[in-house]
Formats: sequence, C-alpha cells, structure tokens
Amino acid sequence: MARAKVFTLGVPALAEFIGDIISPYTLLIAGHPGAGKTTLATTICYYNAIGGHKCLYVTFYEDKEKYYRNMKRLGLDLAQVESTGNFKFIRMPSTLDVELVVGEINELVKEGYDVVVIDSMTALIEPVASNPEKRAWLLNYFYQLPMVINGLLVLVAELPFGMERLELGSIEFVVDAIIVLKQRVEDGFLTRVLEVRKTRGAPIQVAEIPFSIVEDVGVKIYPPIVLKEVPPEGVEVQIVCKKLKESVGHYHRGFIINIFSPPGAILVETLLGILALAIYNKMKALVVSYIHPPGTFIEAIKTRLSAQGIPIEKVDKILGKYMDITALNPFGSSITELVGRELAMIESVKPDLVVFYGVHVARRSSHSKFLRELFNQMLYLKSRGIVVFRIGSCISEEDCSSEASIADITYWFRRGVRNDGSVSEWIEVYRRFRRPKILPGNIIDECVGEWSSIIRQEAEKL
Repeated sequence: MARAKVFTLGVPALAEFIGDIISPYTLLIAGHPGAGKTTLATTICYYNAIGGHKCLYVTFYEDKEKYYRNMKRLGLDLAQVESTGNFKFIRMPSTLDVELVVGEINELVKEGYDVVVIDSMTALIEPVASNPEKRAWLLNYFYQLPMVINGLLVLVAELPFGMERLELGSIEFVVDAIIVLKQRVEDGFLTRVLEVRKTRGAPIQVAEIPFSIVEDVGVKIYPPIVLKEVPPEGVEVQIVCKKLKESVGHYHRGFIINIFSPPGAILVETLLGILALAIYNKMKALVVSYIHPPGTFIEAIKTRLSAQGIPIEKVDKILGKYMDITALNPFGSSITELVGRELAMIESVKPDLVVFYGVHVARRSSHSKFLRELFNQMLYLKSRGIVVFRIGSCISEEDCSSEASIADITYWFRRGVRNDGSVSEWIEVYRRFRRPKILPGNIIDECVGEWSSIIRQEAEKL
C-alpha cells in the first residue's frame, strides 16, 4: 500500500475550511473569468513544490513568459522553483483529440509528480460534450489519476460570469473538495468571494469567504467573523482619570467603548487618555484612523504633551513602546474587505487595545450591513480580550444610537445654546445595566492633567 502524502493549499487561513489534504485527493477549483482560479491553483502548486513535492502544471491557455511574470508579481517565483526540478510548466494546444491530450499527460506523470494541475478541464470537456461515452471515459480518467500518482490533482474549470451552478457531470460527486471563486459588485467595488461548496473531512460552516489578489502575497482571504455565543468580559482595566472613574467605575478586557461628539468637534485629547490608559495598565494600543494620516496624530500628541512640559524625544519613545498608529481609507474597499484588512492588521500587531478613529466616515448607506459587520467584529475582539475605543462624530442620531446599543460604555459629547446665546457642553455617559449620567464638559480638561501626569512619569523612566 502506497504511503499517504500530506499537501498544503498555500493559503493558511483556507486550510481550516478544507481540512487535511491527504493523498489521493482531488480538488476542483471553478470560477468566473478573472476571479483568481489560475492564481489559486498556482499557489497550491508553488507551495507544495517549495515543500518538496513535484508539481506538474498543464495549461491550455497561459503563455509561459507572461504567466511567470504575473505570478512573480504575486510573490510566486516559478522560475526559481522550476530550477529545483520540483515544478514543470506544460502548455498544450487546444484540440478535439482528447485521447491524444490524455496520452501526453500520462507520459508526463510517469516522471513522478505528486501534484498535477489541469488548467482547465473545461478545454477538455467541451469537445466531448455531445459524446456521452467519451465524456464518461474522460471523467473516469480524472477520477483515477490521483490514485495513479498517489497525490493531489487540482482541476480548474470555467464558470460563465453571473452563473454559480456547476455543470461538469459526475466529476462533481467524486472530487474531495470544490472551491468556487465568484465576483460581484458590492459598495461600488468588484468584490471576490470564495465558496467552499464541498469538502470531505471538514464541516462547511461558512457559505462565502471574501478574498483578494494582493501583490507580493497572492491569494489573501478574509474569513467572516461569526461567533455563536457572546463572549464573557475579561479582567478589570483601571481608568486613570478620577472623575471618569467615579462615573463608570472601571473597564474590562473586551469592553467596547464609544466616544461620540457633535459634527466638527475634535477629540484628539482622548488619545492622550488612551495612551495614559495603556501606560498605566501596561497595554499596547493600535490606532486605526479613517480620516487623518499617522503623522497628523503624532504631531497633535506631541504638541499637547510638549505644552505639558514633556520633551518631544521622550514622547517619540513612549509612542514607540505603547502605541501603533496607522490609517485606512474606508472607501477604498467594500465594508467586508475593510473589516478583513483591519483584523489582519490586529493579528499582526497583537494589541491589547484598539482605537478606531473617525468611525462616522466608515458608516455606509447600507447601515444594516455595516451594523452586522461591526457587531461581528466587536464580538470577535471582545472574545480576544481587546479593549476597543470607537471615536467619531454623530452625524446621525439614529446611527449612533444603534452603535451605542452594542457597546459597553458610550461617552456622548453634547453641545447646546443657552438662552443668553452662550454655548453649553456636557457629556452623557451610558454604561450597560446602569442609569445614564451627565458630566460637565470641562471634565476633560481635568482628565488631561491626570493623563499628562501618567505620561510624564513614564517619560522620566526613559
């Protein structure tokens, strides 16, 4: 009995949806034109070749020079892996003589390949579509091939744009897994989604998985966040402003905290509070801005702390130790992909605390979808014990009320005009299961003093 071989998909996050790939195994990749079928099939071939398995890539469409060049842009250096003897590219002409093509493939696999990619099987099936006997013979050949090589067979198939139904006959029933790549327009963007339609050895829990083709990376998937239960809160996190502590008590790991303000108000001071909170509780913070570049935040923090007598060079060291600041354009992708990019960043930085600044910009016209994605994202971060601050303006009272409903604490900065024409400012504080409280607007000035004191003490240690 032949020894079983273990293969990789080359996309780590995808493995948990497919399960183990153990020989003999057949994977069918179907999809719309331009959806990424060739890229995914090449990724599988490439990473298995790097891992020591020999891969044969048979195509009826791709020009070798152009194909190698495009794949290298995606981080797949086929020329390099070809030089090791573990990768072979073969382009076959399209022909009505299917038996001749199968004969050539048989001669090639005798060279001892562990992985064979056929891109695409549609080019072979179409010429025999009206011949049931020859079609059955061809599909039976594909069924037997992974057992003959004791390896992995990857079949690529075309799916007309706009269609999702496969019409490949019995091959759909004998393959071990089917991945369907689709494209659709979402929020004005062309969005790619991956559907694991069939898999043996792993339950299918998610219908569709967003993905993108990224330069120097290749296929990058963004698994949807769907928790079946609301996670419990974590350990206490101490608030460093006395007046705020009197009003809300303390935070917990996993708390979702909203800070909302009237349109046009500037809440950069709140970043001083978050920096002091991170220092006091020995936490690392990640700031994701939707409206300002990182340099703008850094300069604003330096200006405010410099006014408190803290040397700028010390501020740089403190920020480097306790706070990462980055910026994303929320209109540069669909809301689903935006959430995926944010989570990938969080996985990389591994912060204890995440700040989303300018959340009003990220809201979409389809608010129900935004709220669903937001809710799942917040639950996931809560399950990781990450404290989340969401800072932004309240352009719509309804939107802010909806988002406040899924938070643990909401600080709602308000502004009004008195009878004498002067401006009045106050803060409404909502903490779940407690009565709302009203705080004077100037409480932030007192807090800034306490926050600066915490930061100054840290600066003196450096």
